[in-house]
Amino acid sequence: MDLSHILNSDLAIAGAVAVVAAMLRGFTGFGANLIWGPVLLFLWGPVEMVAIMGLTGMVASVQACIPEIRKADWPEITPMVIAAIIAAPLGVYALIHLNPEIVRRSIGGFILAIALILATGWRYRGERSLLPKIVTGGVAGGLAGFAGIGGPICVLYFMAAPGAPEIQRANNMISVSALVPVVLLTLAITGDIGVVTLIRAAVLLAPYSLGVWLGARLFYMIPKELFRRAVLALLMVIGIAVMAA
Repeated sequence: MDLSHILNSDLAIAGAVAVVAAMLRGFTGFGANLIWGPVLLFLWGPVEMVAIMGLTGMVASVQACIPEIRKADWPEITPMVIAAIIAAPLGVYALIHLNPEIVRRSIGGFILAIALILATGWRYRGERSLLPKIVTGGVAGGLAGFAGIGGPICVLYFMAAPGAPEIQRANNMISVSALVPVVLLTLAITGDIGVVTLIRAAVLLAPYSLGVWLGARLFYMIPKELFRRAVLALLMVIGIAVMAA
């Protein structure tokens, strides 16, 4: 099998960005796809973007999630995950059937909006009953299926929750990871995960896993506020660039 059309400079670019993006995931528990997604979008299109991010993210998440299982607040996470599972196929349907140009600009708009919300410091501080959890999970699942960026929706809900930063980080890590399997299953059923996608994801898994590992180590070394400001500035630039290109 001739792999020259797969193992090329585009794959090298995606791998380099994967390391940087996954460092954010390892550091905060979310956010890798906000940085990595636009690059994959320009290289291979929206459907391939969501599929590759899902495949690499799901496998790499095992190394990050296992230590967090005992720290997570499972009564908070469970209703959100169930709602996300129901909503994710609807997002995938929109991803597959909408015009790719509309999808691209929508993704850029979502990234910019999320960056601006995070920059303001806004957190969900309302009632933490069953309904807000279901709504949060539904929106996150829909965005995960449509653009692979449902994680920050969960994060906005969890960041103002009572509990230590370690619990919030565990909630982020596990809830974001739980969005992925149903998206991949839907793409597989529709026939949008082929051999080329699997090869690309397999190659990119190594740099992505390296980034997650590095980010987890940096969590205890870099000032959190400095890191946060740099990431938010980068996300704003990325969001505007994706919308304008």
